[in-house]
Amino acid sequence: MSVEVISLAEKHSQFKDAWAPRRVAKLDNYEIKLAKAEGSFDWHAHLEEDEFFLVTRGILKIEIENADPVILGPGEMCVIPKGVRHRPVAQTEKVHMMLIERAGVVNTGDNPDSDLTQVITDL
Repeated sequence: MSVEVISLAEKHSQFKDAWAPRRVAKLDNYEIKLAKAEGSFDWHAHLEEDEFFLVTRGILKIEIENADPVILGPGEMCVIPKGVRHRPVAQTEKVHMMLIERAGVVNTGDNPDSDLTQVITDL
């Protein structure tokens, strides 16, 4: 058995494309992913699972249907409950974040035909 130390900053430096999450670890049936945000993502909901966001760089606004938006800065996190329509929007030029989601979750949730739908790859 080996235990790996993962540097979020170093892993974020390995890719450039926005809204293209990369898996950096697995935790039971969950995947820990890193992503970069630029501009706006699509409105979507995850009908069967919650979504965890932790911002490590920049400012991310998460617009929530029929509710006030959530604003996250470095070191701040939130959980978007399953079924809640939301849209992440980068508020600064460079936003880095960590996501925790159940393995196999489509990043665009109930909007799988979006141009932003990604096949998750490992870093």
